[in-house]
Amino acid sequence: MPPYPREVRRFASDDDRLAFVLAANLFRRHLTRSQRAEVVARLRTEGWSLRRIGEVVGVDDKTVRNDLAEIAEKSAIDLPERVERKGGGTYPVRRPRPVIFVQSDRDARRAAEALRALGDDATGLIGLARAEERARIASMDRIRAEAAEGPSEHSGETWELRTGDFREVLADLSDQSVDAIVTDPPYDNAGVPLYGPLGAFCLRVLKLGRLAAVYCGHLHLDEEMELLAKGGLTYMWHGVNVLPGRHTKVRVRKVNGRHRSVLLYSAGPYQPRRWVHDLVLAEGRGGPDERPLHPWQQALEPVRHWTRQVSEPGELIVDPFLGSGTTAVAAVLEGRRFLGCDLDPGCVETTRRRLKQFEEGRLVVAALAEGETK
Repeated sequence: MPPYPREVRRFASDDDRLAFVLAANLFRRHLTRSQRAEVVARLRTEGWSLRRIGEVVGVDDKTVRNDLAEIAEKSAIDLPERVERKGGGTYPVRRPRPVIFVQSDRDARRAAEALRALGDDATGLIGLARAEERARIASMDRIRAEAAEGPSEHSGETWELRTGDFREVLADLSDQSVDAIVTDPPYDNAGVPLYGPLGAFCLRVLKLGRLAAVYCGHLHLDEEMELLAKGGLTYMWHGVNVLPGRHTKVRVRKVNGRHRSVLLYSAGPYQPRRWVHDLVLAEGRGGPDERPLHPWQQALEPVRHWTRQVSEPGELIVDPFLGSGTTAVAAVLEGRRFLGCDLDPGCVETTRRRLKQFEEGRLVVAALAEGETK
């Protein structure tokens, strides 16, 4: 068998060597569009100009921009300080206003809100979802910093908020003093063990026969149910929030998640007080123009639904995992008293602001109504 031919090449720089390797591999096999886009994004972060990238990859400048847009939808592309020309030499990168790719007027309004929240931190090419995520993180960081200088407890006419672990800051609740618990614990790997202490807490503070409505994840549903029952709670029913629109892709199982599970457990034997409707349609995570304040924020209307199913007006609702305060808002809107807590002072402050906005809005409506009757 004849020996394979060999060719030794020398390059003037590492960049020339990289260009050759990329070109050789690109011509050696057919890349998918997403694979080519990843190559384009990598070269852009290395400081290559669009024209130089297009020449190596074998596409025009417009295709290079489209590939960058595809990658920007998944993660931000960090631009270098200088860009290298095709014929040699460099020039400083012009830092233009950030670019967010949108497909509708509604998305354009969302992008504008995200840019206002990001301020000077908004740079480069970025997808809308990524921009909103970064804006939410930046906003929460600012709120958290402000909350660190204030009190750890807040209260209103019918609600109270506390900062800390529920096992500590809610330890003063008397046994069998709570009418209902509506909560959305974390269901990632780190959060699942909390369902055991949550079950024990519910069993202690709930009145006999009253219900806890607990949002649960799907991947660890068996563990979550086992831990809740281990604490002594009695399984009553399995409710469902139907999720329209975009669905959660559980890639590890290749499942398009179209519903959220809500488990109903009672403290001791369940004592029915009303017919319970076990299915509700969840439309978005806030109002028509309201963006999520928390990565796990739930839609408001389904939480109001479960609040009505497990309690009556004037009764006390407790939530040991406030998050962005959706349960607190739902409880107050439904005429219930509310007590909640969270480890994150930013979440507590966010909830306080939402409740204050509601109270101020209610006062304005009352004043207008009074003016009309005079």
